[in-house]
Amino acid sequence: MAILFDKQARVVPTWLAAAQHLVKMPGREAMNIVLEIPDPLTITADDRAVIARVDAALAKCNLTLNTVAGTIFPLAIYRRHGRPGYYEAYKSMLKRGKKKGSWGTYALRMIDRASADGRTRINPLEALIKKLSDAGQPSREDGKMSSFTSAYELGISDPETDLGTATLDDVGGEIPTYDARLDALQWLGLPCLSHLSFKRIETETGYAVNLTAMYRSHHYCARALGNLIGLAQLLSFVAKEAKLEVGTLTCISSHAVLDADKWGGVPNTRATLGLPPR
Repeated sequence: MAILFDKQARVVPTWLAAAQHLVKMPGREAMNIVLEIPDPLTITADDRAVIARVDAALAKCNLTLNTVAGTIFPLAIYRRHGRPGYYEAYKSMLKRGKKKGSWGTYALRMIDRASADGRTRINPLEALIKKLSDAGQPSREDGKMSSFTSAYELGISDPETDLGTATLDDVGGEIPTYDARLDALQWLGLPCLSHLSFKRIETETGYAVNLTAMYRSHHYCARALGNLIGLAQLLSFVAKEAKLEVGTLTCISSHAVLDADKWGGVPNTRATLGLPPR
Protein backbone atom coordinates (compact mmCIF):
# COMPACT_ATOMS: atom_id res chain seq x y z
CA MET A 1 0.00 0.00 0.00
CA ALA A 2 1.32 3.45 -0.91
CA ILE A 3 1.89 5.94 1.91
CA LEU A 4 1.34 9.62 1.04
CA PHE A 5 3.15 12.49 2.75
CA ASP A 6 1.49 15.72 1.59
CA LYS A 7 0.82 17.83 4.69
CA GLN A 8 4.16 19.63 5.11
CA ALA A 9 4.29 21.69 1.86
CA ARG A 10 8.11 22.13 1.78
CA VAL A 11 10.96 19.77 0.93
CA VAL A 12 12.67 19.45 4.31
CA PRO A 13 9.66 18.75 6.58
CA THR A 14 8.16 16.38 3.99
CA TRP A 15 11.38 14.35 3.83
CA LEU A 16 11.63 14.48 7.64
CA ALA A 17 8.10 13.10 8.12
CA ALA A 18 8.85 10.21 5.75
CA ALA A 19 12.21 9.45 7.40
CA GLN A 20 10.63 9.47 10.86
CA HIS A 21 7.98 7.06 9.56
CA LEU A 22 10.68 4.70 8.28
CA VAL A 23 12.25 4.52 11.75
CA LYS A 24 9.12 2.71 12.95
CA MET A 25 8.87 0.27 10.03
CA PRO A 26 10.18 -3.33 10.19
CA GLY A 27 13.72 -3.29 8.87
CA ARG A 28 13.37 0.50 8.54
CA GLU A 29 12.08 0.12 5.00
CA ALA A 30 8.80 0.48 3.11
CA MET A 31 7.36 0.25 -0.39
CA ASN A 32 5.82 3.11 -2.37
CA ILE A 33 6.47 6.17 -0.24
CA VAL A 34 4.93 9.19 -2.03
CA LEU A 35 6.11 12.71 -1.20
CA GLU A 36 4.00 15.57 -2.60
CA ILE A 37 5.57 19.01 -2.19
CA PRO A 38 3.59 22.03 -3.49
CA ASP A 39 6.20 24.57 -2.30
CA PRO A 40 9.53 22.96 -3.22
CA LEU A 41 11.72 26.09 -3.15
CA THR A 42 10.97 27.58 0.28
CA ILE A 43 13.50 26.85 3.03
CA THR A 44 12.81 28.25 6.50
CA ALA A 45 15.11 28.76 9.49
CA ASP A 46 13.76 25.52 10.99
CA ASP A 47 14.53 23.74 7.71
CA ARG A 48 18.10 25.05 7.77
CA ALA A 49 18.56 23.65 11.27
CA VAL A 50 17.56 20.19 9.98
CA ILE A 51 19.85 20.62 6.96
CA ALA A 52 22.76 21.41 9.27
CA ARG A 53 22.13 18.24 11.33
CA VAL A 54 21.90 16.11 8.18
CA ASP A 55 25.11 17.57 6.75
CA ALA A 56 26.88 16.79 10.03
CA ALA A 57 25.64 13.19 9.83
CA LEU A 58 26.58 12.90 6.15
CA ALA A 59 30.16 13.82 7.00
CA LYS A 60 30.49 10.24 8.30
CA CYS A 61 30.23 9.00 4.70
CA ASN A 62 32.10 11.92 3.08
CA LEU A 63 28.99 13.47 1.55
CA THR A 64 27.16 16.78 1.74
CA LEU A 65 23.62 17.67 0.71
CA ASN A 66 25.00 20.04 -1.93
CA THR A 67 27.11 17.23 -3.41
CA VAL A 68 24.10 14.92 -3.67
CA ALA A 69 21.86 17.68 -5.06
CA GLY A 70 24.50 18.55 -7.64
CA THR A 71 24.32 15.07 -9.18
CA ILE A 72 20.78 15.98 -10.29
CA PHE A 73 21.24 19.65 -11.07
CA PRO A 74 24.60 21.51 -10.91
CA LEU A 75 23.20 24.78 -9.58
CA ALA A 76 26.56 26.50 -9.05
CA ILE A 77 27.66 25.81 -12.64
CA TYR A 78 24.32 27.03 -14.00
CA ARG A 79 24.58 30.24 -11.97
CA ARG A 80 28.07 30.81 -13.33
CA HIS A 81 27.47 29.95 -16.99
CA GLY A 82 23.72 30.26 -17.55
CA ARG A 83 21.87 28.39 -20.26
CA PRO A 84 23.09 26.98 -22.59
CA GLY A 85 26.64 27.55 -21.35
CA TYR A 86 26.31 25.29 -18.33
CA TYR A 87 25.79 22.19 -20.52
CA GLU A 88 29.29 22.20 -21.99
CA ALA A 89 30.85 23.50 -18.77
CA TYR A 90 29.37 20.61 -16.82
CA LYS A 91 30.41 17.99 -19.36
CA SER A 92 33.92 19.41 -19.39
CA MET A 93 34.07 19.28 -15.59
CA LEU A 94 32.98 15.61 -15.55
CA LYS A 95 35.59 14.65 -18.11
CA ARG A 96 38.20 15.83 -15.63
CA GLY A 97 36.56 14.55 -12.44
CA LYS A 98 34.43 11.48 -13.27
CA LYS A 99 35.50 8.41 -11.33
CA LYS A 100 36.79 5.67 -13.63
CA GLY A 101 34.23 2.91 -14.19
CA SER A 102 31.29 4.90 -12.78
CA TRP A 103 28.10 5.53 -14.74
CA GLY A 104 28.30 9.30 -14.30
CA THR A 105 25.53 11.49 -12.88
CA TYR A 106 21.82 12.01 -13.43
CA ALA A 107 22.59 15.56 -14.57
CA LEU A 108 24.85 14.23 -17.33
CA ARG A 109 22.29 11.71 -18.55
CA MET A 110 19.71 14.50 -18.82
CA ILE A 111 21.88 16.60 -21.13
CA ASP A 112 23.94 14.09 -23.09
CA ARG A 113 22.46 10.99 -24.72
CA ALA A 114 23.20 9.04 -27.87
CA SER A 115 20.88 9.76 -30.77
CA ALA A 116 18.97 7.06 -32.62
CA ASP A 117 21.65 6.81 -35.31
CA GLY A 118 24.31 6.16 -32.65
CA ARG A 119 26.69 8.69 -34.22
CA THR A 120 25.53 12.01 -32.78
CA ARG A 121 24.53 13.27 -29.32
CA ILE A 122 21.29 14.89 -28.15
CA ASN A 123 20.36 17.03 -25.14
CA PRO A 124 16.97 15.80 -23.82
CA LEU A 125 16.74 18.49 -21.13
CA GLU A 126 17.23 21.33 -23.59
CA ALA A 127 14.67 19.80 -25.95
CA LEU A 128 12.23 19.47 -23.06
CA ILE A 129 12.57 23.14 -22.07
CA LYS A 130 11.93 24.28 -25.63
CA LYS A 131 8.90 22.03 -25.87
CA LEU A 132 7.43 23.17 -22.54
CA SER A 133 7.68 26.87 -23.42
CA ASP A 134 4.83 28.77 -25.07
CA ALA A 135 6.84 28.86 -28.30
CA GLY A 136 7.04 25.07 -28.23
CA GLN A 137 3.29 24.56 -28.12
CA PRO A 138 1.60 23.52 -31.38
CA SER A 139 -0.82 25.77 -33.25
CA ARG A 140 -4.42 24.78 -33.87
CA GLU A 141 -6.12 25.00 -37.23
CA ASP A 142 -7.51 28.44 -36.29
CA GLY A 143 -3.95 29.68 -35.69
CA LYS A 144 -4.26 29.91 -31.92
CA MET A 145 -1.85 28.18 -29.55
CA SER A 146 -2.76 24.81 -28.09
CA SER A 147 -1.35 24.11 -24.63
CA PHE A 148 -0.60 20.46 -23.96
CA THR A 149 -0.44 19.17 -20.39
CA SER A 150 1.88 16.21 -20.98
CA ALA A 151 3.31 16.19 -24.47
CA TYR A 152 6.83 16.50 -23.12
CA GLU A 153 7.70 12.92 -22.25
CA LEU A 154 11.20 11.65 -22.88
CA GLY A 155 10.74 7.90 -23.06
CA ILE A 156 13.19 5.59 -21.33
CA SER A 157 13.92 3.71 -24.54
CA ASP A 158 14.34 6.49 -27.09
CA PRO A 159 14.13 10.11 -25.89
CA GLU A 160 14.98 11.47 -29.34
CA THR A 161 11.95 9.84 -30.93
CA ASP A 162 9.56 10.68 -28.12
CA LEU A 163 10.56 14.35 -27.98
CA GLY A 164 10.03 14.75 -31.69
CA THR A 165 6.40 13.69 -31.65
CA ALA A 166 3.24 14.94 -29.96
CA THR A 167 -0.45 14.26 -30.46
CA LEU A 168 -3.59 15.73 -28.97
CA ASP A 169 -3.78 12.67 -26.70
CA ASP A 170 -0.39 13.36 -25.09
CA VAL A 171 -0.34 14.85 -21.60
CA GLY A 172 3.29 14.90 -20.19
CA GLY A 173 7.08 15.22 -20.39
CA GLU A 174 9.80 12.90 -19.15
CA ILE A 175 13.58 12.73 -18.72
CA PRO A 176 15.21 9.29 -18.95
CA THR A 177 17.90 8.43 -16.42
CA TYR A 178 17.94 4.65 -16.96
CA ASP A 179 19.95 3.52 -20.00
CA ALA A 180 19.28 -0.10 -20.92
CA ARG A 181 22.52 -0.40 -22.91
CA LEU A 182 24.56 0.40 -19.78
CA ASP A 183 22.36 -0.66 -16.87
CA ALA A 184 20.36 -3.75 -17.86
CA LEU A 185 23.03 -6.31 -16.91
CA GLN A 186 24.14 -4.61 -13.66
CA TRP A 187 23.01 -5.67 -10.18
CA LEU A 188 24.72 -3.08 -7.95
CA GLY A 189 25.78 0.53 -8.40
CA LEU A 190 22.89 1.34 -10.70
CA PRO A 191 21.18 4.74 -10.89
CA CYS A 192 18.35 4.74 -8.34
CA LEU A 193 16.43 7.54 -10.04
CA SER A 194 14.51 5.83 -12.83
CA HIS A 195 12.27 8.43 -14.35
CA LEU A 196 11.38 12.15 -14.42
CA SER A 197 7.99 13.28 -15.70
CA PHE A 198 7.15 16.95 -16.30
CA LYS A 199 3.62 18.32 -16.68
CA ARG A 200 2.60 21.74 -18.01
CA ILE A 201 -0.53 22.84 -16.15
CA GLU A 202 -2.74 25.92 -16.32
CA THR A 203 -2.98 28.12 -13.22
CA GLU A 204 -4.93 31.24 -12.31
CA THR A 205 -2.00 33.40 -13.41
CA GLY A 206 -0.67 31.48 -16.41
CA TYR A 207 1.07 28.13 -16.72
CA ALA A 208 3.24 26.13 -14.34
CA VAL A 209 5.32 22.98 -14.60
CA ASN A 210 5.06 20.05 -12.19
CA LEU A 211 7.72 17.39 -11.75
CA THR A 212 7.26 13.76 -10.69
CA ALA A 213 10.37 11.67 -9.92
CA MET A 214 10.36 7.89 -9.66
CA TYR A 215 13.02 6.07 -7.62
CA ARG A 216 13.39 2.30 -7.86
CA SER A 217 15.34 2.35 -4.57
CA HIS A 218 15.78 5.32 -2.28
CA HIS A 219 18.15 5.72 0.67
CA TYR A 220 16.67 8.27 3.07
CA CYS A 221 19.82 8.91 5.12
CA ALA A 222 22.55 9.12 2.50
CA ARG A 223 20.60 10.44 -0.48
CA ALA A 224 16.92 11.33 -0.24
CA LEU A 225 17.06 14.87 1.17
CA GLY A 226 19.88 15.86 -1.19
CA ASN A 227 17.93 14.27 -4.05
CA LEU A 228 14.84 16.32 -3.22
CA ILE A 229 16.84 19.54 -3.05
CA GLY A 230 18.40 18.73 -6.43
CA LEU A 231 15.00 17.91 -7.94
CA ALA A 232 13.60 21.21 -6.65
CA GLN A 233 16.53 23.04 -8.26
CA LEU A 234 15.98 21.16 -11.51
CA LEU A 235 12.28 22.05 -11.48
CA SER A 236 13.14 25.71 -10.81
CA PHE A 237 15.60 25.70 -13.74
CA VAL A 238 13.12 24.17 -16.16
CA ALA A 239 10.35 26.56 -15.07
CA LYS A 240 12.57 29.64 -15.35
CA GLU A 241 14.00 28.75 -18.73
CA ALA A 242 10.60 27.75 -20.16
CA LYS A 243 9.08 30.93 -18.65
CA LEU A 244 6.62 28.98 -16.51
CA GLU A 245 5.73 29.04 -12.83
CA VAL A 246 7.19 26.46 -10.45
CA GLY A 247 4.56 23.85 -9.66
CA THR A 248 4.44 20.77 -7.41
CA LEU A 249 7.31 18.36 -6.88
CA THR A 250 6.23 14.74 -6.35
CA CYS A 251 8.67 11.97 -5.48
CA ILE A 252 7.75 8.28 -5.50
CA SER A 253 10.15 5.97 -3.66
CA SER A 254 9.10 2.50 -4.82
CA HIS A 255 11.48 1.03 -2.22
CA ALA A 256 12.46 3.38 0.63
CA VAL A 257 15.20 2.49 3.12
CA LEU A 258 16.39 4.38 6.20
CA ASP A 259 20.07 3.44 5.91
CA ALA A 260 21.01 4.33 9.49
CA ASP A 261 24.49 2.82 9.15
CA LYS A 262 25.45 5.76 6.93
CA TRP A 263 24.89 8.13 9.86
CA GLY A 264 26.70 6.01 12.45
CA GLY A 265 23.82 3.82 13.62
CA VAL A 266 20.26 4.10 14.90
CA PRO A 267 20.88 6.30 17.98
CA ASN A 268 22.65 8.98 15.93
CA THR A 269 20.02 8.69 13.20
CA ARG A 270 17.18 9.23 15.68
CA ALA A 271 18.95 12.31 17.07
CA THR A 272 19.52 13.69 13.57
CA LEU A 273 15.82 13.22 12.82
CA GLY A 274 14.84 15.03 16.03
CA LEU A 275 13.49 11.88 17.68
CA PRO A 276 14.03 10.94 21.35
CA PRO A 277 16.26 7.98 22.20
CA ARG A 278 14.46 4.67 22.37
